[in-house]
Amino acid sequence: FDSLTVGENVAYPLRERAVRGQPLDEGLIQSIVTELLGKVELSEFRDVMPSSLSTGLKRSVAIARALAAEPEAILYDEPTTMVDPLMAQTLGDLILKLKHETGLTSIVVTHDMRLARKLADRIVFLVDGRVAFFGPPSELDSAAEPVVREFIQLDEVSFLK
Repeated sequence: FDSLTVGENVAYPLRERAVRGQPLDEGLIQSIVTELLGKVELSEFRDVMPSSLSTGLKRSVAIARALAAEPEAILYDEPTTMVDPLMAQTLGDLILKLKHETGLTSIVVTHDMRLARKLADRIVFLVDGRVAFFGPPSELDSAAEPVVREFIQLDEVSFLK
């Protein structure tokens, strides 16, 4: 949320509990915010407004805010789109770290095959609304579906350029 600091963004779902009749002590809220900002390596940005952050850092704030809501699963929708390669690597590493630390199911929607291979236990490749491939990343290169093989091949070619 642009009108809230990074810390206030992360605290938002915690404060919403009070609206639903499950109030948290402000000290506990601040403690959780500190912990979550540490997890996403943004502790020093607690009092910064999101408008002064890069796209990648804003995504990290959004991840911390999502974790504050204590979800059963997290959906990442194109987390590396519109970020530079270094930030894409950083976000991928963060998602992988959080997956292992939290044990939460992570659903990552992406066109970035390197990211998919890095994060996935299973890949679902959709073509025109149907499942063209479902399986572990290790089996992706031997997919029977021609469009899947072509996508992977084109992705590798664009990576090499």
